[in-house]
Amino acid sequence: MIALVGQTVRDEIVHVDGSEEIRCGGAPIFAAQALTMAGVDAEVITRGGDAELQAHLGERGLPVTAGPASATFVSRLILRPDGLRDHELASLGTPFSADDFAGWAAPVLDRASTVVVGTQWRDDVSPLALSALTAHGRRVVYDAQGLARPGLGPVRPSGPYDPAWLAGVTAAKFSDEEAVALLGGTDAAACARAGVPIVTITYGEGGADVWSATTGQLHHVPADRIPRLADTVGAGDMFTALLAAALDAGADPIAATEQATRGVADVLRLRA
Repeated sequence: MIALVGQTVRDEIVHVDGSEEIRCGGAPIFAAQALTMAGVDAEVITRGGDAELQAHLGERGLPVTAGPASATFVSRLILRPDGLRDHELASLGTPFSADDFAGWAAPVLDRASTVVVGTQWRDDVSPLALSALTAHGRRVVYDAQGLARPGLGPVRPSGPYDPAWLAGVTAAKFSDEEAVALLGGTDAAACARAGVPIVTITYGEGGADVWSATTGQLHHVPADRIPRLADTVGAGDMFTALLAAALDAGADPIAATEQATRGVADVLRLRA
C-alpha cells in the first residue's frame, strides 16, 4: 500500500480567461487522482483545509486520515496561456512532526510499504519528522518542491541544499528549476549531490531525466505533448506518486520513470 503524505491546500486560482476559482489543492488530491486512475492501493495522510476542501479530497476515492491543524496552507496561482503559472504562497499550514507520524498517522503508515511525501514549503516535514517515516524499512519517495520554498511570498526556487533534508529517502523528484536552485544543475553530478539513490528531474512537456547511484548515468524519458493544455497544476504530484507506485511494484528506475510520465499524460489529457 502507498501512503500519501501532504497538506490539504486552499488553491486560489486565476484561469487564463480571467475567471477565479477556489479549489482543493496540495499533493494528496492530485496524487490520489493519478493512483486511483492507475488502480493503485493507497491512502492519504493529511492536515489543514476546511470541511469543504476535505470533502473534495475524499471524492478522489481513497481513504483519508486527517490530523489536527491550527492553520491551512494557501497557494495563489495565475495560469497563463503557455501552460506556465505565476505562483505565490499566501499562508503556511501546520507542519508535520515526528509525533504526528508516531501518533494519529501511525495506523496508516504501519500498513504502507512506500510513503510519498509531498511538501509545500521547506519546514513542512522536518528532518526529524522524515526520520520517523524512513524508520522500519519503509521506502520513501519525496517531492522536493517544498525544499526550494523557504516561506511566504512569490515562489522562486532557492537553496542552498542541506543533504539532511532527504536523509534516508529512496527517490526524490525535482523540477528542473528546483534542481538548479538546490543541486546547482541538472546533470549527473548535480543529481549525485542530492545524496539519494534515485533522482528524477522533470521538464514539463519536455519529459523527465532519471539518475541512479547504481549506474551514475542520466537517462531521458520523453513525454507526449498535449495540445491546448493550459492547466498543469498538480502534474508533479501525480508524477511523484506514480513513480513511487512503480518502484513499489518492483520496476527499475528507468521503467518507473516511463510509467510515471505516461500516467501523468493520461490524467492531463482529461483537462485538454
